[in-house]
Amino acid sequence: LESAIEADPFDLASWDARIKEATNAGQPQEVFERAVKQFPFAARLWIAYAEWCEQQDTAQAMAVYQRCLQQVPSLDLWSSYLGCCKRYSPVEDVLRAYQRALDLLGMDPRAGLLWTEYLSLLKHIYNAQQKKDNPDADVQGKLLAQDANPVEAARRTMKPLLKKRLEGTKAADLSEEELLRVGEALSIDQSFLRVVFQRAASASHSAMEKLWVGYEQFEKSLGNPQSAQKVLSEHMPRYIRGKNAHKELHQLLNGIDTLAIALPLTARNAQQQAKLMDKWRAVLQFERSNPLRLGRPDLQARVALSYQQASLGCAYQAELWHDFVEWLDLGGQR
Repeated sequence: LESAIEADPFDLASWDARIKEATNAGQPQEVFERAVKQFPFAARLWIAYAEWCEQQDTAQAMAVYQRCLQQVPSLDLWSSYLGCCKRYSPVEDVLRAYQRALDLLGMDPRAGLLWTEYLSLLKHIYNAQQKKDNPDADVQGKLLAQDANPVEAARRTMKPLLKKRLEGTKAADLSEEELLRVGEALSIDQSFLRVVFQRAASASHSAMEKLWVGYEQFEKSLGNPQSAQKVLSEHMPRYIRGKNAHKELHQLLNGIDTLAIALPLTARNAQQQAKLMDKWRAVLQFERSNPLRLGRPDLQARVALSYQQASLGCAYQAELWHDFVEWLDLGGQR
């Protein structure tokens, strides 16, 4: 395997086999380091490396994630990182991690679960605040319907040996008192929650209907029906556009391997690479048409993210970069 890799450093099959061999031998770190140096934007390799490290040491896993998160805009990579955070980090750090993820990838059409889990945590905090301020909050309809705490859910499935790492640590505290402290530290209040709901309910992803129902309940729980109706009616067009756009995007994204690793074009992979580029081309054309009717800065950010994600698997396609540069030169208006 080593001779095959030396002969062709882009021989991905040999790299995969070598990583598996080293992992079975219990010493894959050196091979992982060489692999991510060769493929620095390969989300799949970074995920495998960090998840192996997690079994050895949490800090080691977090260090691996921090090396790649900002340079690899992959929802799969960030989801893996958030899973690690939910298992081992204090609630405040988990929320900050979700904020980072959504600031970078909240526009990703597959980000519905991230929005859902982030809002679930926020609603747990908000409800704790309501109960503290008003003992009758539940009877008065002030509490929001909430899913299971995603941090608790992640920890329920942990192996006993890994759970022991949490014993006696700040991360183990999921009490209402800790939720209240975090809510104060992060300035989580009605205005904060409204902004997150509105972002989530217009970002165009699979969880939009569920989050819109949650947003309606939030506005109506504030006790001013006229104001609630006004705010909801103002925001509904964005929700409808996002919902309709996602139906189209879901079809266009179907079959795209989001963990594909970009490789130089060869006679052997040319057909597969062309198919992947064709699929991304359709997605990019749709995004550039601005179906959400975004303002220029938001449109540019959304389309740029799509190009960056396409490049993870198509970086050696000159057409991709030419098209991206041309679009930028036109001020993101085409």
